[in-house]
Amino acid sequence: MKTRTIYLTTILTLSVSSLLWADQATTASNDIKLRYGKPDGLATLSINQDISTGEHQSIAQRQFTMEFELSEAPGAFTVMINNVKGNSTAHNMSQRLPASGLKGQSFDLKKISGDRALQRTESDSKLKIGLGQMIGENYPIGLALAEILPILPEEPVALGSTWQSTSTSRSLEGWAWSEAKLNSEHTVTDVDEQDGHTIVSVTSTAHAKLTDIGGAIAYSGDGELTRTSQWRFDATDGRLLSVSMEQGTSGLNTMPQGTIDIRQQTNVEFSTKRY
Repeated sequence: MKTRTIYLTTILTLSVSSLLWADQATTASNDIKLRYGKPDGLATLSINQDISTGEHQSIAQRQFTMEFELSEAPGAFTVMINNVKGNSTAHNMSQRLPASGLKGQSFDLKKISGDRALQRTESDSKLKIGLGQMIGENYPIGLALAEILPILPEEPVALGSTWQSTSTSRSLEGWAWSEAKLNSEHTVTDVDEQDGHTIVSVTSTAHAKLTDIGGAIAYSGDGELTRTSQWRFDATDGRLLSVSMEQGTSGLNTMPQGTIDIRQQTNVEFSTKRY
């Protein structure tokens, strides 16, 4: 069996109108409590992926643009998909991805851990998608959205505060689904006052081992994940303002033509504002 090396770079951009804010937010600079609360507004999510060979030659790209409407449900956020567009380019040939079927679908993000985190409620069966259908009507958008939302601290924070969190990450690495247990550390890097609002800036870092979760294409090898996120939270409104994330992963895809070594770089941009 021939083994090829592939490097995959992903750029994920998410912009949101009035996506998330907290039930409680104490704005004193040394006593800031952050909690997810009532959603109200619109959201836009863009995902860009670039796959390269071991010689760093780009061979494939995938792109999504998604628009959401958000509303409140008991103990959760309901996300309605208003519009989705996608395209793929491989070997200099471009095609439109069959993503239009996602329009009109909805999913919930459940508030957990005392409203400090959000958890998707989609079935994991959506992750087992066949070759050629990895991006399309069955793509679990709730997974992509929940992946970038930070876990908020249990205690109030101030400049220099740190906390740790553990979560499960599931992502499409090349053409195979993988899973990782993320061990993250978060540090408050800035507390600023802007127009009567207390803005908390945080840097989060995470490391994990990637494993296979099954599917038409196997993910194997000693996969690794590293992630760094810079995010801002409005403590006065309790609203997540932005997330900028960079993530690197590695591992093997077992394809019909052989085993392929995957290297994937992910960049995320997320921003929010009210209606």
